[in-house]
Amino acid sequence: MVATPLSVIGILREAITVLARNGKFMLQVMLTILFPFSLIGLLHYLLAGFLIEKVEDSYENNSPLGQKDVRTLIGLELAFFAALFFVCFFGIMLSIHASASSYLGKNTGLNDLISTIHYAWKKPLITWLCVSLFTLTYAVLAIVLIKLVSLLDPHSYAIYLWGWFLTILATLFYLYLDASWTLALVISVLEIDSCGTKGLKRSEKLIRGRKIQGFLLMFILTVLVVPIYVLLYVTATGDDDDVELGPFAQFAFRFVATVLFCLSKFFVSVVFTVFYYECKQSEGEIVVMELGVGYSLAPHKLQVEF
Repeated sequence: MVATPLSVIGILREAITVLARNGKFMLQVMLTILFPFSLIGLLHYLLAGFLIEKVEDSYENNSPLGQKDVRTLIGLELAFFAALFFVCFFGIMLSIHASASSYLGKNTGLNDLISTIHYAWKKPLITWLCVSLFTLTYAVLAIVLIKLVSLLDPHSYAIYLWGWFLTILATLFYLYLDASWTLALVISVLEIDSCGTKGLKRSEKLIRGRKIQGFLLMFILTVLVVPIYVLLYVTATGDDDDVELGPFAQFAFRFVATVLFCLSKFFVSVVFTVFYYECKQSEGEIVVMELGVGYSLAPHKLQVEF
């Protein structure tokens, strides 16, 4: 069966279809991802929350802060960052495998996915670290460039506008690059022999001719998830001077923000898994679809082997 490739909106619709195709299984995967995120958030609130408030109060009152408290806070933050990094990596791998399984119509259990990840996490981790390094390098270079431009004449309105123009341009170009980087991560998860720079080269090959489509997908997803990121940031670092909330209300807000954050990251993985298969089909590669119970073929370019 051969049909035309999906458009940007078509890919987003297909991603929603993938989620709905095996709703119970996808819910299990989502809860599996959400649990460690919520646990880390709770532990951070209980262990580091007091020290963060102490640091903020010390800064506002210009009072000295004990070196022991500073070292403890830095140690806790580094530990939580490392835990969040690996939990996020695990969640992305799990969501990509689950999306691929649902897209292909396979009847895969949660235990099977976890077992697969247990034996095949090293190569995707290399790609994940490469993408993280590229993202960090790009962010540093962009910030330095924008800062240098703003220093040309701090009081010039024209320079101020140029700074904003460069910020928007750098953000859009990052989204253009990130589409390929995200696809490389999907490739490293689903293809055993592609990781690191090899996965990135494979991504460049697959996305060739569809880079604008990848950019538009990333742009739309970013517009959708940025408010969630802002909510997560506000709930994590918000100042209690304006609105005094009790501990339960604070935790409830953080929990809701965490759930929305996980949902957004999960959907991004689903969308780019669908985009990965679309790119494969555009390159003439065969995608094997399994016709299971309750499964129907989507109206786009497919090559089906029975």
